[in-house]
Amino acid sequence: MLDRLMAADGLDRGAAPIVEPAWRGFVEYVAETLDVGPGTRVFQVNCGAGSLLCPLWENGYVVGGLGRSPELIRIAAEAMPEGRFSLGEASALDPAEPWAVVVAFGTFGSFPDLDYARGVLARMAAKATHAIAVLEVPDIDRAPFDFAQGRPGSPRLRSGQAGLGAPRTASLGNLFYDRAWMFRMLAEIGAIAVQIEDVKLAGRENHFNVFARL
Repeated sequence: MLDRLMAADGLDRGAAPIVEPAWRGFVEYVAETLDVGPGTRVFQVNCGAGSLLCPLWENGYVVGGLGRSPELIRIAAEAMPEGRFSLGEASALDPAEPWAVVVAFGTFGSFPDLDYARGVLARMAAKATHAIAVLEVPDIDRAPFDFAQGRPGSPRLRSGQAGLGAPRTASLGNLFYDRAWMFRMLAEIGAIAVQIEDVKLAGRENHFNVFARL
């Protein structure tokens, strides 16, 4: 089943396809880093077909997610019938129902701008009672173009909107983040014990993971 969910989420395609054993190891590492175990309630923003949640669900975690695709939400709900899945944008994340852990994987790069990203971070922190994890965040310091000259003090530049004199980046289609910006935003919303590190998946070296306790 996990193979099917990974395929639906596109993890088996692209320049750095992920195989199931490596993915299971990654999810296990995330759980260990967050210091959680079976029975923990884990909610994912932009959960897709639920490939990140599936290994947790198989091991007795309570899972739920919010997603933009009706088809992928349907797949997740069929694969994990006890899960709590609903349709909606990341900005519509409802903090009213608390979950122990709130995670996001590979989605912050698709956000329109930093204000949107900060809003999602704040909602994640408001919803979580134990910790949040923002996984596979595009790293501006490892972007395939040199952004230095177009960086007006902002930790992030939007594709095609880098500013005067900046390299053209329209082909990238990603929002890139400065690690210092992440630290600052998480401090502002009350997160503690923030840990930022390189992604531990082959071929994903241009990204970083963020873990924060609340």
